[in-house]
Amino acid sequence: MVRVFLDHVTKIFKGEKKRVVAVDDVTLEVPDGTFMGLLGPSGCGKTTTLRIIAGLETPTKGKVYFDEEEVTDWEPRKRNVAMVFQFPVLYPTITVYENIALPLRAAKEPESEIRKKVKEIAELMGITEILNEKPIKLDVNSKQKISLAKALIRDPSVFILDEPLTVLDPKARIELRTKLKKIQLGMKKTMIYVTHDQTESLTLAEKVAVMNAGKILQYDTPEALYDNPANTFVGWFIGNPGMNLIECDVVEENGKLYLSTEGGFRYDISFIADELKKLGQPKTVVLGIRPEFVEVGSGPLKAKCVHTEYVGNRIILHLESYDRTLKAKTPITVRARPGDTLRIDFVKERIKLFDPKTGNALL
Repeated sequence: MVRVFLDHVTKIFKGEKKRVVAVDDVTLEVPDGTFMGLLGPSGCGKTTTLRIIAGLETPTKGKVYFDEEEVTDWEPRKRNVAMVFQFPVLYPTITVYENIALPLRAAKEPESEIRKKVKEIAELMGITEILNEKPIKLDVNSKQKISLAKALIRDPSVFILDEPLTVLDPKARIELRTKLKKIQLGMKKTMIYVTHDQTESLTLAEKVAVMNAGKILQYDTPEALYDNPANTFVGWFIGNPGMNLIECDVVEENGKLYLSTEGGFRYDISFIADELKKLGQPKTVVLGIRPEFVEVGSGPLKAKCVHTEYVGNRIILHLESYDRTLKAKTPITVRARPGDTLRIDFVKERIKLFDPKTGNALL
């Protein structure tokens, strides 16, 4: 087990025509034995960050530490990092047993110990019955289980998992997600899990770093990311659907404070007037409210139902409220059809306000 620490790491790729900052001044600590998620859209720099940790890329600036030892210039082999990729990497013409045993053979472990460890890891991954098969004959779900077994058997200092569930079918994805969590809890190994899928990251990881455009925007528990996003990107990216974001003017009338738009959207926020005054009462803000906290049935705002999506026991309503659009995620018992006019309200303690220029959270 090892603590991983990135100290102001930057990675710049220089091409003939342009310079790309893939990782931009990232400082990040992954405590010893933690399951950490690195979450962000495609091209945000998360895989480059993983490659820097593994030693496959050298940072342009900054340092990498394992525990208290700087490993920035160490080659991958010396770091004792195990990686599992999106697509299984196996030797197709030797047996599953031989594939899993390869790291132990390279370490010159005794055959009796190899047999014991392969048996244990195969039972853990549920692949005992295919140990004598060759990967070339197996489906991608089985191949990825073998790749994970091959990584786990090495007993590395750090596990790095780069979107390992993306190519699996939904049933296998849920099964392997559960196994990974169980394995990490049992082994207490440092695991860094990269994905663009928030469900994977939020269900597996103890802490998640949300990344965009090469920067870490917020590093916190899944609950904190959902309840208290640090900025509009995190609010929008986390959640299904993401947070509704509505830019509004802050207007004071007759001793009351409102969020207002030119098209008639108007919402009383007098209950947070004191907090806004402490911030200098900004003239414009971005209202953030999660679809789960848009109440349908009564309230001060009118909204027209544009269309609906059924998701299990919930329904997502796509709404137009004056000159703004938003979504509400409601129980299936809420009846609304396209064209219906509804009354809506927001759960007041769940309202968030952001700076329209920086996107950073105000309240």
